[in-house]
Amino acid sequence: MGLTESDAEYAKVGTDRGYTPTEFEPYLDPSLRGITDVYDGDRKEPLMTPREFFTNPNYTGTVGAYIWPKVLEEIEEMNNGNYVEAVLTGGIGAAKTSAAIGSQLYQLYSLMTFYNPHVPFGLKPTDEIVIIFQSMRLGQAKEVAYDRFKAMVDECPYFINDFPYDKDIKSQLRFPNHIIVKPVAGNESATIGQNVIGGILDEVNFMESIEKSKRDPDGGTYEQAITLYNSIARRRESRFMTRGQLPGLLCLVSSKRYRGQFTDVKTEEAVTNKRIYVYDKRVWDVVSPEKFDMMYTDKWFDVFVGDEHRKPYMVDATHPAPKDEKELVMAIPVEHEHDFTADLLKALRDIAGVSTTALHPFIMDPERVVESFDAHNSIFSREECDFDTMGLKIYPKEFINPKEPRFIHIDLAISRDSCGFGIGHVTGFEPVRRGPAPKIGEDGKPGKDERPVEMLPRIHIDGLLEIRPPRGGEISFAKIRDIIYLLTKLGLNIQWITFDSFQSTDSKQILNQRGYKTGDASLDKDTAGYEMLKTAFYDGRLDLPPHVKCLRELLRLERDEKKDKVDHRAAESKDVADALAGVVYGLTRRMEIWHRFKIPVREIPHSISQRGDAREEAPKEKWGKVLKPGHRQGAFNRVKRDGRTE
Repeated sequence: MGLTESDAEYAKVGTDRGYTPTEFEPYLDPSLRGITDVYDGDRKEPLMTPREFFTNPNYTGTVGAYIWPKVLEEIEEMNNGNYVEAVLTGGIGAAKTSAAIGSQLYQLYSLMTFYNPHVPFGLKPTDEIVIIFQSMRLGQAKEVAYDRFKAMVDECPYFINDFPYDKDIKSQLRFPNHIIVKPVAGNESATIGQNVIGGILDEVNFMESIEKSKRDPDGGTYEQAITLYNSIARRRESRFMTRGQLPGLLCLVSSKRYRGQFTDVKTEEAVTNKRIYVYDKRVWDVVSPEKFDMMYTDKWFDVFVGDEHRKPYMVDATHPAPKDEKELVMAIPVEHEHDFTADLLKALRDIAGVSTTALHPFIMDPERVVESFDAHNSIFSREECDFDTMGLKIYPKEFINPKEPRFIHIDLAISRDSCGFGIGHVTGFEPVRRGPAPKIGEDGKPGKDERPVEMLPRIHIDGLLEIRPPRGGEISFAKIRDIIYLLTKLGLNIQWITFDSFQSTDSKQILNQRGYKTGDASLDKDTAGYEMLKTAFYDGRLDLPPHVKCLRELLRLERDEKKDKVDHRAAESKDVADALAGVVYGLTRRMEIWHRFKIPVREIPHSISQRGDAREEAPKEKWGKVLKPGHRQGAFNRVKRDGRTE
């Protein structure tokens, strides 16, 4: 076999270490390099354990003395050779970044123990082996983790005396054998062409998430954390994978935010992928005994942390913890009680390291929302369809009160996003008392209930539907209209149809010609529609069929105070939730319904009658009268299909 200059250098390394040509032959074939059983034999000194490394002053000086014992235990476990990734999350101050930096210092030491670290990985001797520090921005990666790492290196006799880096280079640490440690920018191109063996991807839960982004090849949602992670993971596998094994350690670091975030996804993956280590701690879990005694009195209180369908609360005599759910109850040092009392959700995220459903949740009482679902069967055969691989059937046997006027709201979409479709009707009106309940008297009985009463509609949602775009195609608006025609043919009295206005002009004109009353109703202009929906949930006046996605969308809604709107976070949706809110808002605002159930105008709550109507832009002859303040009962008109009044 003819040797190239690079191969000759490999051969020299093998000869110097006592290998025969036959033993070193695998290194000379690029397809076989790295396929060797002499991995540990390539080391010029035995590899110490992390504990031995950090407690040996000849190697790390005083660096190890500043690592809390419990954190050192975690560093030792995640660097025992069984893991290729580590998810480090939890509360603020829980040494997440410190554990990640310590791990990378140990991984750097591990590389230094090789005669030539390129040989066991099948790389050319001139190739760089890179440990990276990456965050949302280059400056942040440098200041938060890289500078701390460099300070540790500067304190270690091993790296000062035996393997010093080039002091003339300021932007990175360049060690012997082309081993590089450096901070990089927060974009995918920052690691192009580099042999990344590991590193730290910091603040992954706080990275950008942008809908309809130009940075996404398909114009969808750009997820910075996922993009950077995939880029690094692919490079590690393509450069260093040997018989399914990867050297190095990639640390994914971030505090908690909301459920379903990047660290939550990786933590769930770790359940089945035993190569992922999870470090999920609070500060009281990891501090040294001396530090604990300085911070805490060892007195505790309990918090029920909640889940997707239940809100968290502080446990006390009147609010006991649920039985047989100890995993959802967390003991918190009393020194943090004020923080939890002042802002429970923020304290859960920052101090207890617990993900919440939303950062600024619109729905504060998720149990009331959950209780309204599964009240009856849907009129639709499934919760989602695409008119292609997922067909749709309608079940007339599930119709109730078919002659009652129906309201439909459609949140349109074409590609990528789903379309939300909701239909419902009013089954009656019921009194709702406002204000705190009467106090219990000395006789143990409540006092006279003199709270004001509001008459409000009880709303039955016949069906909710998520209409997805077919693979590689667009949603057919014509087929959505076909659903409306079929529902009418089967006997439902469909009176009103609103759209979110997105590309709805054509559909409104066609439906108008067929005798339906149409209009625009955007749920994004203000919070009115969603406030009305939330009130109906809290009053217990909604009866809904099962719909998993709609429930999830509702519970993850965020309130945007600056823009005065209810929105979803990036990578989430609210298509079906919008459809539901549009139906509830529309039915509650239709004056014909109040008249139909003989509710006097004076009993219409001012909170409803004072709102401007979302249908003002629609032709009045298509809608009839609109509910506004000051109407007398005789002002109501009935509107026929053809737009005439009687």
